[in-house]
Amino acid sequence: MELLNESKINNNLNFSTRAIHILEDPKENYYKDIVAPINLTSTYLLDDLEVKENQYFYTRYDNQTRNILEYKLAALEDSKFCLTFSSGMSAISTTLLSLVKPNSIIISFDDIYSVTKKIFEQFFIEYNIKVIYFDFSEINSIEEFLNENLNENVSIIYLESPTNPLLKITDIKKIVSISKKLNNNVKIIFDNTFLSPYFYNPLNDGVDVVVHSLTKYINGHSDVIAGAIMTNNQELFYLIKRYRNMLGGALSPFDSYLIIRGLKTLALRMEKHQQNAMILADYLKKHPKVKKVLYPGLKEHKNHEIIKNYAKGFGGVISFELDLDNFKIKKFLSNLKLISNAVSLGGVESLICIPYFSTHKDVKDKEKIGITPNLVRLSVGIEEPQDLIQDLEIALNKC
Repeated sequence: MELLNESKINNNLNFSTRAIHILEDPKENYYKDIVAPINLTSTYLLDDLEVKENQYFYTRYDNQTRNILEYKLAALEDSKFCLTFSSGMSAISTTLLSLVKPNSIIISFDDIYSVTKKIFEQFFIEYNIKVIYFDFSEINSIEEFLNENLNENVSIIYLESPTNPLLKITDIKKIVSISKKLNNNVKIIFDNTFLSPYFYNPLNDGVDVVVHSLTKYINGHSDVIAGAIMTNNQELFYLIKRYRNMLGGALSPFDSYLIIRGLKTLALRMEKHQQNAMILADYLKKHPKVKKVLYPGLKEHKNHEIIKNYAKGFGGVISFELDLDNFKIKKFLSNLKLISNAVSLGGVESLICIPYFSTHKDVKDKEKIGITPNLVRLSVGIEEPQDLIQDLEIALNKC
């Protein structure tokens, strides 16, 4: 993604209109395409001896189809810059490698995606980079913790909210305000995958870089692996882009096309995901075999009011604890007919997994933060909610 004449990006349009129309105006392209074409070339004809600035010359650096996606995503996330990657973890790892300082400290939410933790604990440790974990859902302890731990040696604060898989919520505005006063050089990275740009734009609250797994809600059809970063800082954008070009994590044109197609229905899907999640959360919290339901849309969630202060919605993922042993939980999963026992989330179909044995299997000390063998993560799809309730009811009754 390079600098673009802002007259082509009308951010006064509503969300769905931006998702559909930005850079897909048939009056503005030579062939009058209604839908952005897939540009599959790997290389481009050069006009001169040297490659000129902002010239297409090799698809690992820039590609027309990928750039259209990046401009669309930037407009939806209310950011100036966007880069897309071949996976969510490519986006996260490239950003971390770009911004982390040698021998520095990273402060992270204690409950985050397991593979991000692996980077902290299995990769960065080899380079003398220390990670301090903190439960940022303890809102009243944030200021004291940051005052004690955020010094000039801290290069990154890494956040999710809601977190994966415990759906913890933090006060992002509070963290940004305190952090920038204590260390203006610290970079705050926020994984916005669970809410998507439809429900929340973290850059507007002072976050430095937003990361996404495009695999999830933004694409929404469980047929692409991709990631993205967004920022308003031009210097950070070019730094991360330079690392992406060196490390080779650019997104393919065909996958870019699929995501362009998917994100046009993002608003519709997010509303349905959330509507279904609320209905299922209400059902599950009343079920005798369910001990606890974790969903920030429920008033019982301890930080329900906090998320209402910064986001327009709560997302479509529910976690809940079953009052069953491992044998019965396995039986429960095998008796589900519509909901598939599979990792990942954000697709149109409902997916369920036990993070303890799957996504977070290799996380050390996971039980200390609440990831137990009876914790279930349910990515609620856009099926009719009564069909999903019936599927859960039959499976639970057989346990």
